[in-house]
Amino acid sequence: MAFIVRFAIVISVLICLQTCVLWGQEHGEPNELRYAVYHKLPHHSKYLKRGEVVVTLSRAVAKYDDTGDVLSINEFENADKTSNDPYYLIKLVDEQNPKNVMESFTKMCLLKASKFEDEIIIHLNGNNAFHFDYYTSIDQCNGTSVLTSQTANFKTIIQIIKPVNGARPKLNRAMPIREDGTVEKPPEEKSFLQKYWWYLLPLVILLLTGGQAEEPQQQQQQRGGGQAARPARQ
Repeated sequence: MAFIVRFAIVISVLICLQTCVLWGQEHGEPNELRYAVYHKLPHHSKYLKRGEVVVTLSRAVAKYDDTGDVLSINEFENADKTSNDPYYLIKLVDEQNPKNVMESFTKMCLLKASKFEDEIIIHLNGNNAFHFDYYTSIDQCNGTSVLTSQTANFKTIIQIIKPVNGARPKLNRAMPIREDGTVEKPPEEKSFLQKYWWYLLPLVILLLTGGQAEEPQQQQQQRGGGQAARPARQ
């Protein structure tokens, strides 16, 4: 019977632990952040979805998936004709909170000169992303670059940056100075007994007086009990 009771207790504890783990996974802090990547050319009326970024917070790494709308090279050529210095616009939208939007841009000539090799650097603050930087592999426009592909095939690198606490300076406390220029010594720090002796004093008095008052009463009870235990004489 005792074995059955112990076995039932162990099973109940395991079930409770599994329930707590599942509840923590559902209601605890998220381990992943998902951002939809959108881009837009100057002559476009709205953003088009380019892909998705998944950030793993525990390892501070990210993965980019480019399953989205593909732009043709003709789209970039038409943008060059409509504007003298066109810009490529990009934004990240939080899939859990669509109001959380981060935007950036770069010159289209840099994007074409780098043959669509770009980098997205996401800055984290705790478990949230508050900003991202967007760079191309080449930082100077090259008007003679030749694109052999008919579509803009992005080769994207994702990087995650987390804040790092720097070394804190060791500061010495300034000593107070009197009017005559001499240093005023701070008051000596009192010990625990010096600070709180009046709280301990009543407790000590009760311990000293309480034991002596109960002893005669206990002896009297023992004597009375001994007299009552004697047999009556006939």
